[in-house]
Amino acid sequence: MIENFDEIYDLMEEAFPESEYRTYENQKKLFEKKEYKIITEKNDADKVIAFLAYWDFKDFCFIEHIAVSSKCRGGGIGSKIMRKFIESFDVPIILEIEPPVDEISNKRRSFYEKLGFKFCEYEYFQMPLRENTKPMRLNIMSYPILISITDFERFKKKIYENVYEVNKNEYLKMKNRT
Repeated sequence: MIENFDEIYDLMEEAFPESEYRTYENQKKLFEKKEYKIITEKNDADKVIAFLAYWDFKDFCFIEHIAVSSKCRGGGIGSKIMRKFIESFDVPIILEIEPPVDEISNKRRSFYEKLGFKFCEYEYFQMPLRENTKPMRLNIMSYPILISITDFERFKKKIYENVYEVNKNEYLKMKNRT
């Protein structure tokens, strides 16, 4: 997937606030990790119009980013790429969303619920992806069922250590703070 990296990164910049994705160099380095993968959707001109970036941890998958080009939103591309992804795994799938507090965040939650995701009430923070940023309070959604608190803690630990590269001591300190 690295051959389309610049297009993917451009779409990432368009779709997310800067604090929610890594620098160009750090994002590109993720391809060195065997668990990190990206699938794309292209238009007739062979340009990336959507992507889904995820971590395959074998016992669960973590969707880190999904984005559709602003020129193509509302046409079912996001649902299509998500359905294709969901059908290709038989392990729990989890993702992060902003707390549903306004129209946009409620629409996002509804989008995932229509696909079968369950909203988890467990306390969760996205760790910083860039220097000089702070952890961000988010919620987790899980597919196909609501995950237990035990699974949530196990998945969160694996995400913090692998995706956000929080070491064990940092994780334990943060766990005690929340």
